[in-house]
Amino acid sequence: MAIMMLSTQSQGHVTLRSTDPREPPVIFPNSLAHKTEEQTLVNGIKLARRLSQAPSLAHFTEVEATPGPQVKSEKEILEYLHANASPFMHPVGTCKMGNDDLSVVDDQLRVHRVECLRVIDASIMPTIIHGHTNAPTIMIAEKGADLITRHV
Repeated sequence: MAIMMLSTQSQGHVTLRSTDPREPPVIFPNSLAHKTEEQTLVNGIKLARRLSQAPSLAHFTEVEATPGPQVKSEKEILEYLHANASPFMHPVGTCKMGNDDLSVVDDQLRVHRVECLRVIDASIMPTIIHGHTNAPTIMIAEKGADLITRHV
């Protein structure tokens, strides 16, 4: 079993590491910034433990791999989460679409104030979907390809 949150309140950020375009960006997910997220994951671990010990599932469980049976108290679980939790799904929403000062791209996927550059990937999604991002990203790519071929 794996415990994950599909919807979070915490928001991270992405910044440039340097002016060298070959350098990867700095990604700060800011995971577990909201106490409700901490409690949701703690509750998820507790539920997974109860389910794995149920008679119908117990024979599938040899040992709890993580956080491990030695991690018992809520405080210990939280410490484990802060040391080990990381974003599981594909991050989205780093290139806001719109016309305000925080927007990166317009409704034609063109990067503001940069000629001949578009963002055509999941980063234009305002929030992560509750499923895999592959199909919606393909849809964005198809739309972007159409915009480019129409020279919009």
